[in-house]
Amino acid sequence: MFTTKRVPFYIVFPFAARSILFFLLYSTGICLLYWGLDWKFLAIPFVPIATIGTAVAFYVGFKNNSSYDRLWEARRIWGSLTNASRSWSIMVLDYIGPDQLADPVNEAELKRLHKELIYRHLAYLTALRVQLRQKPVWVQHRDPAHEVIERITEFKQCSLDKEVSRFISEHEAELLIRHPNPATYLLRQQSAQLRELRNEGYLSEYYHVDLERMLVEFYNQQGACERIKSFPFPRQYAFFSYVFTWLFIFVLPYGLLSEMAKASSWHIWLMVPFYTIIAWVFNTMEVVGDTSENPFENSINDVPMTAICRNIEIDLRDMLGETDLPKRVQAVNNILM
Repeated sequence: MFTTKRVPFYIVFPFAARSILFFLLYSTGICLLYWGLDWKFLAIPFVPIATIGTAVAFYVGFKNNSSYDRLWEARRIWGSLTNASRSWSIMVLDYIGPDQLADPVNEAELKRLHKELIYRHLAYLTALRVQLRQKPVWVQHRDPAHEVIERITEFKQCSLDKEVSRFISEHEAELLIRHPNPATYLLRQQSAQLRELRNEGYLSEYYHVDLERMLVEFYNQQGACERIKSFPFPRQYAFFSYVFTWLFIFVLPYGLLSEMAKASSWHIWLMVPFYTIIAWVFNTMEVVGDTSENPFENSINDVPMTAICRNIEIDLRDMLGETDLPKRVQAVNNILM
């Protein structure tokens, strides 16, 4: 996610350089044929081309709105995970305590239980983040949005077992990576420990049900993330948006020729800069929608899950009374991950 008001030029350049060069060469070649070889038949009326451009603008606008909806929904889900994580921590600290026991309980043991449940939840969020950033089957090509991230050392992602070992034991981390869905496995472990605490008298029936509802909420939010991740933006919309945009880009210079030629023969050369600008605008609209449709792909338009997880970690560890808290994740090159 960009943290600046304006996207820096070094980010825009990889997306725009090749296309702008193509637009310049393509329009210059057409002008040379029209002016040098006197191929006047290349000039066609602008009205049908303008009609195509209007239709393409509506179609690309629809695609971009849909892509933004996917991105915003993903951000809302992680906002809900943040709120639910804080609620989980409060419930663990207040529900699991000596009030539920007939005999006094060791305070150190109680703190250990609180820390174990909260730290396992932090491991769950980490596992979910790592899972969501795995590249799906349909995204095999490399593009500038991913290459920018891959060039930044701070954004290098460790293996899952190393990421979660900060919060759970090495033995539990080894068990974790054997499961096809590690995040789901961790929630199951949480539920199993809550059942044990209820049986041992640390947790009342009512509080146990309340905490289980929180686990169900985490499953719901995880499922919403997986729905966005596993179901791509419908290809029929994405593909034909690309086709229609480039169809318009290819026919546009022939219509501009006829308009420029109405002024004088030398005005046809103004077609080159005007065509390049118009074509770049339409191509950029297409690229913006294309790079925003999948918000969990570890690219520059990603939901900043690393920063969100760190903020949750700070809040939950502070609730535990810890003072040696990690620093908040800072943007690198104006990109927050």
